[in-house]
Amino acid sequence: MITLIGSSMLFASAEKMKRYEIKSGKIVYDISTSGNVMGMVKIEMKGTKKVIFDDNGLKELVEEQKVTKEVAMGQAKEDKSHTLQYMQDDFIYSVDFKKKKITRIKNPAMDMMKMFGNEKSMKKTGEDMMKSMGGKKTGTDKVLGYTCEVWNLMGVKQCIYKGIPLRIESNIMGMKSMEIATKADFDISLNKDDFKLPDFPISDTQIGSPSGEMGMDRSMNKQAPNSPEDMEKAMKAMGAMMGALKDSGMDMNKPNFNMTEEQGEAMQKAMMNAMGGEKMILEQTKKEILQDAKMIPQAKKCFKKANSAKEANVCEQQVDSNDPEHHVQWNDAIKTSLLKEINAFEDAIPCMENAKTLKALEMCMPQE
Repeated sequence: MITLIGSSMLFASAEKMKRYEIKSGKIVYDISTSGNVMGMVKIEMKGTKKVIFDDNGLKELVEEQKVTKEVAMGQAKEDKSHTLQYMQDDFIYSVDFKKKKITRIKNPAMDMMKMFGNEKSMKKTGEDMMKSMGGKKTGTDKVLGYTCEVWNLMGVKQCIYKGIPLRIESNIMGMKSMEIATKADFDISLNKDDFKLPDFPISDTQIGSPSGEMGMDRSMNKQAPNSPEDMEKAMKAMGAMMGALKDSGMDMNKPNFNMTEEQGEAMQKAMMNAMGGEKMILEQTKKEILQDAKMIPQAKKCFKKANSAKEANVCEQQVDSNDPEHHVQWNDAIKTSLLKEINAFEDAIPCMENAKTLKALEMCMPQE
């Protein structure tokens, strides 16, 4: 979202909307993430990213290949991913190389840009939004010889060249991330082959369709904005959160900023109020969690029979077809631990059903 506001909302005329101040280009990035989540999960990711765009960013292809290693409670997982997204006007095409299929969704970013008006300076709008959320332009820098504006917002530092981020770095709550351009060519000739997608079947879907995930994450995914009205609500919620932090005296531009428990609660309360109130969010979240609970018997049965990482990954695919876990190791200890987690989730269901607040619902969740 930070990158969207800072780099994708440039300017629009009565004739044509533009995301970038450059007509076309090809960029290659090195990307990486490393750190510990709450001191319990160690994550390391390395990869590359390729961006090809035309029509001032209205047509854009983004391809990523990365390897993510995760260690939690002595268990190691490794995931190799290859993703490709193609944006053309009002739609985004996402390629699933494992399943050999392509899904198409309405582009929420385009809806958002249109929502803010075709005759209004999108660059000024984006900068005003960044400033209202505590963002600051701190100067200029150079990446690959290109002079870019440096923006700091919420612990994320971006170097933006004519609307295009050439470097993005962050160090938030123990997680360090870096995305830096290693090659960039602009205002070049492109043809349809540059935007060619694999010959996979295409299916339409809506943002927020069921993903098969268990727990609160799935509920939050289903509440993703899928219309200009929803996008406006999401932006109001985000603005309310940042306003609450700003009112608390927190400087989000300081390196390694950490919010206090009181600041976190204030931010959460402001967000909930902007999204319709805690009661509505609680009921929606409980509904999704209890819907997921119906999958527990099938999941337990499958994992009990699994005798290899390959068989366990088949079970993960059944539980979450869109974003399954990937096991590189599988033995009796791992199986026992996983089944214990599932049983703990199942035992917590009555508590979740009776929860009267989001805090109470969170307390019902099995603790590590």
